[in-house]
This record gives sequence, structure tokens and C-alpha cells, in this order.
Amino acid sequence: MSFLQFAFNNVGRNARAYIAYFLSSAFMVMIFFTYAMFIFHPGITGSEMGRMTRVGMQVAEYIIFVFSFLFVLYSISSFLKARSKEFGILTILGATSGTINRLIFLENMIIGLLSVIVGLASGMLLSKLFLLLGASVTGMNGLPFYMPWKAMIFTTVAFLLLFLFLSVFTLIFIRKNRVLELLSGSSKPKKEPKTSWLLALLGVGLLAASVMLLQRGSKIGEKEVMLAAVTGVGGTYFFYTQVAVFLIKVAKRSKRMLWRGTNLIWVSEMAYKIKDNARMLFMVTVATSLACMSVGVILSINTQIAKLYAGDPFAINLSVYNESDLKKDLGWIEGQLNKEDIPYETVRTETIQSSVSGGNWVYVELASLTNYNKLAEKAGAAPLDQEIPQDQGVLLYSADDPPKDLLGLEGETVSLESPLSHTFKISEKRPARLFGAGGGKSLIVLNDAAYDKLKRQIPEDESGWLSSDVRFLIKAWDRQGVPSLQDPEVAMTVRLVAENRERLDDGETKNYLSARGDSYANTKQGLSMFIFVGVFIAAIFSISSASFLYFKLYSELNQDRRMYHSLSKIGLADREMKFASGLQIALLFFVPILISGIQTMVVLSLLGSAFNLGEVTVPVLVSTGTFLAAQALYYAVVRSRYMIQLKRVMV
Repeated sequence: MSFLQFAFNNVGRNARAYIAYFLSSAFMVMIFFTYAMFIFHPGITGSEMGRMTRVGMQVAEYIIFVFSFLFVLYSISSFLKARSKEFGILTILGATSGTINRLIFLENMIIGLLSVIVGLASGMLLSKLFLLLGASVTGMNGLPFYMPWKAMIFTTVAFLLLFLFLSVFTLIFIRKNRVLELLSGSSKPKKEPKTSWLLALLGVGLLAASVMLLQRGSKIGEKEVMLAAVTGVGGTYFFYTQVAVFLIKVAKRSKRMLWRGTNLIWVSEMAYKIKDNARMLFMVTVATSLACMSVGVILSINTQIAKLYAGDPFAINLSVYNESDLKKDLGWIEGQLNKEDIPYETVRTETIQSSVSGGNWVYVELASLTNYNKLAEKAGAAPLDQEIPQDQGVLLYSADDPPKDLLGLEGETVSLESPLSHTFKISEKRPARLFGAGGGKSLIVLNDAAYDKLKRQIPEDESGWLSSDVRFLIKAWDRQGVPSLQDPEVAMTVRLVAENRERLDDGETKNYLSARGDSYANTKQGLSMFIFVGVFIAAIFSISSASFLYFKLYSELNQDRRMYHSLSKIGLADREMKFASGLQIALLFFVPILISGIQTMVVLSLLGSAFNLGEVTVPVLVSTGTFLAAQALYYAVVRSRYMIQLKRVMV
């Protein structure tokens, strides 16, 4: 038998340990190869969306490769630790350190090469499906199948170099150990897990600091977000290494709970398992939290853009910056609508933007009572049917996104600052449809005379604070819900906006056209690309997390087999063994998901107002529930395989 055959046999005989690592690596290669196919596709750079998709795919490639590096590094180190006894026996039989290093190198490269081959083959089999799915999700034209030689070479070189580097790098784990340590393997008695109440308090303090930093609402900045992320990650690490072990030790002091059923077995073992697996659980929690937050943000944004579309009754809006161009611009738009035989109504609106100082600096839009009622009548909304005194104003706000900095001003006197100078009292506040005014946040309606007086105060060089628009109400395009990307409204408004952009570039007009259908389509397409990229990255995180747990359980399998074999001799039944070991495995699988769900809910709830995410509860529950369901599937598979091994040693 040659040395290469010896390495192949070792891989085959340790298939139970290597299978999860192999399948996860092959899945990473497949996804990496799929994205590379998009990047190198000859038809993907022909459109603006194609360039955006290519950039998104490149970012995904970097994320996958970095995560693959960490995943392979952790996996190899786990295998070396689990097989240390084998290496000790080989050393006694005369194998030199160079021979063992060569064996480890060959085994890692065999698995790496097989992963690349299977990943490329799987990617090729599913390539047509991925191209169709990717083109559909990102809103691009159909991408034909092509022979992706560049993608294959790029993927093969990238991952072979990855496995080569890590195979060489991890050899240092073996060189540091003496023969006696290798022979001991996982049989060495474990020391009682130690905790420090100071470090436990530090962990709790870091988590509390992270929450406090995120409570700044709309005032939160990039520094606060980064610092909150650092303190949150640090607090999560100390939670597993200190706080969780400390809580288990406290639970062990309750004899009433500890001496009931099989609690003594699993509670005592959990302290060791949590301590031993703290870093792994920390990595799984952080990776899952990032994935859950990404999915939650995407779902929240998707809900928000649907609300923005549904909340704007006017399909087209022409912002007037040059009155001399207005007549021909209106003629051009009306001609396009008449050509398609689409009935419409128009309404001219005008607002003033100004900053309001009322304890906190915010920007609002001001409208006259007559102008607002004219707009509300066209949109079918309730008008303001009261007279507004000269020195007062009515605050209208979006019920879905109320301006927290202004809601406390009812009955108070506030002042307009740049570019105006005016003081008035907020006489009333009420939710209303704002039709896009103030970015959907707030609008202050004034007496007509007070509004005209403010309008005359605007300096000529600051006329940009005065907004004038012509809005098109097209009832034929009203619907329940949001349109598809192939809807006639979307198709026409996307074309109109593109033509207006060309007219602006050519100097034919200075007026700017926008449309709710075009805005929805652009945001939806960009969001779809992130969904396409994010779903597979989240899948990699999920599968790799399950693989991490499988590796750790396998490395502790021999120790658990010896323990349950001894317990079975003194009367432990199969049912009790399954309950105790199953509960320990369940805690390792599900605690990181639950912690990730709590972190995601807290972070997105606190950041929701700052980044206009709206209601985040449902998106967070959906994202966390999806990961929980996937983890339940992995748990069922791993538990069944683990129980088979433990049942064999029961007397």
C-alpha cells in the first residue's frame, strides 16, 4: 500500500467525521462558482443593473471566501484534536513528524480537491437554473447558458490555494504536542470549569452598553453603531465563556432541581460543554445574528417601499425648477399619456421647507391651508375644515412614521430658522396622508396669509427652499397592493423618467420628473439583487454553523460513549440516555439561534427609527423563524446519528 493510498483510506474510514465538513465545503464552492458565473457572464455588463449585479456578486465572493477561510481553519483544527490519539500511535510505531505532517497535508488536500470537484459539478448541473433565477430576481433580461471556463479556473485556483495554505498552516498544531499528550487525546480528565464574577459582570455591562448606545434614536451616528457592534460582540463572547457557565453553576446549587430525573447528568455536563464550546457558540451566534439582521433589514425595507408606493396616490410628479420649461414639459407628458389613452388629472402644489427649533433640530415642510385642501380633495383624503389663526399652525404627520422630535410640541411656541424667521404655536396635531410631503414625516399647515408672508421672505438666492410641483392623478393605475415589475404603470413611468433624464442631459429642460412606479421598481430591483446574494450567504452561514456543532459533538463522542456506557451499568435506561443527551445537543443547537433572535430584535427595534425601517417585529420573527426551522432540521439529523452511536455502548 502506497502512502497516498494510506491517506485515502484514512479519509474513507473517517467518513463519519469528514462528511459534514466535505458537504459544507462543496456547498461553498458551488455558491462561489455560481456567483463567478454571473461575474464573468458576457451579457451581464450590458446594462446598469448588470453592473450593479456584478458589484453585488463580487462583494458576495469576498464574504464567502473570508468565511470559507475561517470555516476550514476551524474545521481542520477540530479534526486534528479529535484524531490526536491516532497520531500518537503512529509516532510510537516509528512515524516521524515529517511523515505525520505529510499525511495530514495529503488528507486535507484530498478532501479539498474532492470538495472543489463536487462543488463545480453541482454548480454546472444547476447553472441554467441559477442563471434563470438570478435574471428573474434581479430584473435583468434572460441570461443564456455559456461554458464558464474563466469561472471554473477562478474557483478552482481560489479554493485549492485556500486548502493548500491552511493545510500547511495547521501543521503547527501537531508539532507542539508530545507523544504522551497525543495518546491522551480527548481522554484527559477535564478540569472544573472556572468563572470570574468580574468577567461575568463585564459581559453583562458590555451588552448593556451596546443597548444604551443604540438608544440614541435618530441622533445615532456611525461611531455609535460601530462601538455598539464591538461592545455587543464582546458581551456575547463573555456571555458564553462566563455568564452561561456561572448560571449553570447557580442551577447546580438547587438540589430540588438537580436531583430530579436525569437533571444531574445533563446539567453537570452542560457546564463543561458550554465552556468547551464557548468560542464555537460565540462564532455561530455572531454569524447567525448578522444573517438574521440582514434578512430582517431586507424584509423591513421591502415592507417600507410597499407602504411608500401605496401611500402616494399621485403616479407622476413634475418638480418645477424653471417656469419657462413647464408648458412644453407638461405637453410632452400629456402627449405620452394621451397616446396610450390613459385619463388623468393634474394639481399644482407648493410647499416651503424650513428648519424648526423646538429643543431638537428637524426639518419640516410648510403648506397653505388652501393648497393642502386642494391636494387632499384630489387624493380623496379628509380636508382641514377649520380656520387657522395667523399665529398658529396644524401639524400633520404620517401615522406609519410619526416625527418623534415634533409630537411633543402641541400647544408650544416654536420658531422657524434658516432660511425663514417666524414664530407660531402648534395648535393641533393629527395623523394624515401627506402625499410625499416632508419625506412622509411631517407637514405644518398655516393660514394662507401667514404662508404668503413667509414665501415673500425667502431670499432670491435661496429659492431652492420653495418647492413647486405638478402632480398627476391617474385612477386607472390605482390597485390593491403593489405592482409587478412588468406592470404597465411601471413600464411607462420607467420610460418617462429615463427620457426626462436624457432631456435634462441635453439641456431641453430643467424640470425633474419622478414617479412612484419608477421609484418602486428601482428600489425593488436593487433589493432583489441583495436578496439573491444574501439568501445564499445566509444559507452558507446556516449550514456551516450546523457543521461547527457536528464537529464539536464528534470530537466529544468517545468521551460521551464512555460516560453513558458506565452509567448504563448502574441502571441508566435507553430512554433516559436519549433524553439527557438529546437535551444537551438541543441546547447547543438552539441557544445560539435564540440569542441571535433576541439580539436582532433589540438592534433593529432601536435602529428602526434612525434608518426608517418601520415595524420590524414581523420581519425579525420571519428571519429568526427561518433559521430556527433550518436548525431544527439539522438537529434532527445530527441527533439521530449521535443516538445511534451512543445506543451501541448501552448495556
